[in-house]
Amino acid sequence: MSEIDPLLVRQLKRLGITELDEPPDRDTWQKALARISDHYRHVAEDRGLLTRSLELSTTEMSQLHEQLAAERDRLKGVISAVGDALNVFHDVASTRPEPASTHELTGTITVAKRQFAAKLGEILAVSASMSSGGGDASEVINDIRVNFLHLADRLVQLLYDTAEKASLKKQLEVARAVQQMLVPSEDVHDRSFLRIAGHFQPAAECGGDWWAVHDLPGDRVLTVIGDVTGHGISSAIITGAAKAACDLARTFSSERLTVTQLLRIMNCSIYEAAKQKFMMTCTASIFEPSSRTMSIANAGHPFPYIARKGSVRQIAAQGSPLGAAANTDYQAQTVQLQPGDALLWFTDGITECENEAQEPFTDKRLRALFQELAAAGPERIRDAIVTAIEDYRGGRALDDDVTLVVAAVQ
Repeated sequence: MSEIDPLLVRQLKRLGITELDEPPDRDTWQKALARISDHYRHVAEDRGLLTRSLELSTTEMSQLHEQLAAERDRLKGVISAVGDALNVFHDVASTRPEPASTHELTGTITVAKRQFAAKLGEILAVSASMSSGGGDASEVINDIRVNFLHLADRLVQLLYDTAEKASLKKQLEVARAVQQMLVPSEDVHDRSFLRIAGHFQPAAECGGDWWAVHDLPGDRVLTVIGDVTGHGISSAIITGAAKAACDLARTFSSERLTVTQLLRIMNCSIYEAAKQKFMMTCTASIFEPSSRTMSIANAGHPFPYIARKGSVRQIAAQGSPLGAAANTDYQAQTVQLQPGDALLWFTDGITECENEAQEPFTDKRLRALFQELAAAGPERIRDAIVTAIEDYRGGRALDDDVTLVVAAVQ
């Protein structure tokens, strides 16, 4: 048998298939097919998301091009009308007009300015030749000259604005597509003793929230959730730096990676990238299946919740936000887990979400909702919280990104 991809081997092991020379039983084979089918479906969804983003970007650029072409044609018509008016007035004044040429606009600001300067020179020349025609004639020509100057300024500003908007729109679409790739494409993650569900909703085209689930050696599982100050392109760039630092830490320290080590590495990366202009709050957790424990470290992020047997408490862990200082030490604590435990990580975009009366959702309301739904499973808990947030804010737009991660210990 040819060498099998390591990812497929791990997936088969999770299904209990360790002997690859003999076919599994019917039940296990169907589970394997379902897992492979899910993988293909998620790959297709990711490809579809990128395709839709590119199509949207292309459509927006085409629309902007059409709008610019229409505005250009309209302005060229106005310029022609000004020239016609000058010729009519010149005929009335019984002065032989000098032919004026209409320059073709090329769409670049530098060329446009030169063309307007040449046209203005022609108008000034006509004004000088007609100065003997009386005060009224000079006044009308001066009015036309002023209007033409306003027209020149309008087109130059239009070129600036249209180019800027087209460039910004393109950047936002690309940034949003890239950021969607930074968060997990799967909404539910099944591990040997853990089931995880997450949700991410940016307040703008691209946001500053981020979450991740990664497998570590020894069947350990890493979860990370972070929130960069503000939202938009700048925050999304810092999010990308955090994601890159996390991936490097996993790659080069995977077998011995700890939550405190991970936060120190991410802190250095964000400090160098943001120069204290932006910071990120973050919580990192590593689950150990052998001991059924979770080690957790916090960098200024809202404390996560753990629900057990009908009660809910916070997992308090102190630490400075990532990027606040060049060197920061983080403390980890270990939580013993039990079957049936539910965990909730979230960003402050949830607790600070406001309704139409500008009243926040509050930590108290989130805690009560989590306690009520703790035994419902991570997907139902996640969906119920998202629905509660949407109902609470009504028609009010989000002021901050909304991210939450729910885990259930099996």
